[in-house]
Amino acid sequence: MSREMLFYRADDGLIATGRLGTDGRFNGLADGKLSPHWTHIVPIGRELLFYRAGDGVIATGRIDTNGIFSELAEGRLSTGWTHIVPVGRELLFYRSDTGVIATGRIDTNGIFSELAEGRLSPHWTHIVPVGRVLLFYRSDSGVIATGNLSTNGIFTELAEGRLSTGWTHIEPLGAELFYRSDTGVIATGRIDTDGIFTELAEGRLSSGWTHIVPVGEEALFYRAGNGDIATGRIDTEGVFTELAEGGLSPDWTVIVALTA
Repeated sequence: MSREMLFYRADDGLIATGRLGTDGRFNGLADGKLSPHWTHIVPIGRELLFYRAGDGVIATGRIDTNGIFSELAEGRLSTGWTHIVPVGRELLFYRSDTGVIATGRIDTNGIFSELAEGRLSPHWTHIVPVGRVLLFYRSDSGVIATGNLSTNGIFTELAEGRLSTGWTHIEPLGAELFYRSDTGVIATGRIDTDGIFTELAEGRLSSGWTHIVPVGEEALFYRAGNGDIATGRIDTEGVFTELAEGGLSPDWTVIVALTA
């Protein structure tokens, strides 16, 4: 699995790439510049989809193993998507105000193809991929739902339930990590292929992390205000272990890890 990461600053388009080791140590690779104001950057294998919600413009690119970025293709989609979630090479697009969804696929040349359209409940705040299963969560009510996205872009609902309210981050790290940035409280759980959620463990980390980025079964924690980073790992029982600490430049707005 790739361990390369992309850091992006939306106001000026500055990028940097790096690699996270299995020991939790981070190493910088390369710097560069892209167009500013992308609202979403989504990894699909070694390719990346860039999307601007205001005008629907998209672009694709690729990062090689040396952290060098290459542009691939450009295009345009509908405006206003609030969530873009990768599932393999397929993508789920969702508008939180209406519940409208669409699906698509990006090939290894960065070309986007539309697949299907539909509608879900509105106002989901988090949509998290766990294999081909998707976890939907509303932070104000704690309601969750799960569904499956096929390789044809067809979405099928699986199960419903309820968790605690107020989670600010939900990230897939083998088990799922739930985090509250105001308190540092964490919890872990697992979703099976039938979409059933099982709670595993609870704990506490430092508060104030603005980004949590899965890299395999490790995660990079980042504070945009001061550039602090920390890394950690979740074991098969859902127990979190801290690995390393350090610092990067502040003010990165989007951080993603390649998925292949």
